[in-house]
Order: sequence, then C-alpha cells, then structure tokens
Amino acid sequence: MTEPTQPTPPETAAPRPASASALPGDTTPDADAAPTKPQRPATLVFTQAVLLLEAFVALFATLVAWSFARTGLVDADPVWMLVLGLLLMLALGYASGQQKKRWGRWLGWILQVPLLVGGIIDPMIAVIGAVFLIIWIMALRLGGRIDRERKERDEAAAQGAGNGEDAP
Repeated sequence: MTEPTQPTPPETAAPRPASASALPGDTTPDADAAPTKPQRPATLVFTQAVLLLEAFVALFATLVAWSFARTGLVDADPVWMLVLGLLLMLALGYASGQQKKRWGRWLGWILQVPLLVGGIIDPMIAVIGAVFLIIWIMALRLGGRIDRERKERDEAAAQGAGNGEDAP
C-alpha cells in the first residue's frame, strides 16, 4: 500500500528588496521606506546607563547600611538608613531620565557624592562610589568624543552630497 502524497505548497516568490531604490544609480526615494529616527547622542545613552546602574548599587548599599544599623554595627536608626537609601535610589533613577536637560548633568554630578560619603558606614561603599565617579567621567568624555565624531562625519557626508560625491 502506498502512502498518500500531500500536496506541496506553492513556491513563494523571491523576497523583494527592502527598498526599490536599491538599484545602483537610482536616487528616487522609496515610498515603502520608513523614516529613520535620528540617532540618540552617545553622551545621553552613557550617562543614563551609568545613573541607572548606580541606582541599583544604591539599593544594594542601602540594604547593607540597613542591616548594619539593624545589627548595631552602625549607630543609626535602621528606618532612616532605609528611607535615605531609597530616596537616593529614586533620585538616581530620576536623574537618569533628566539627562537631556542641562541641569540633569549637574544633578548627576551632585548625586555622585552620596555614595562617596557612604564610606562612613562601610568603606566599600566609598570604593564603589569612586568607581562610579570614574565611570561617570568616562561616560561624559567618551560620549562627547563620539558625538563630536558623529557630527563631523555627518557634516562631511552632507558636504560630499552637496558636491555630487557619493557619501561613504
């Protein structure tokens, strides 16, 4: 007895190129192409990431400070340790969202201080704060350099397009 054969699915057409202007020399805009979003500044991305990571570190440092206060290793009220630490964590998260504004950068600089001062409770908190201060400085410097290089590249591409040359 032979097995019944199943109908084979119809052959699908070859995939269409993403844009009709993919042909060499064709410069007409494609109606199907979605408009591209402008690239986010590297400084913004880096500073937001640093502050969000620092917010998580503040949460863990808060738990350490709270447990030290609860067990009597630090002469402080555990509730105050918890409240102040959670406020710092919320402030770091808020500052991360405000990095597009000029004062948001200043807020980021100011919020580097509490983890450094946290060395009073545990010296390792200050060490972690110093590491994040270095990362914050690097985010500002490297992000600024990347943004300047992107701007120069875009200006060179615009000049090349204005002169009739192909932009790289």
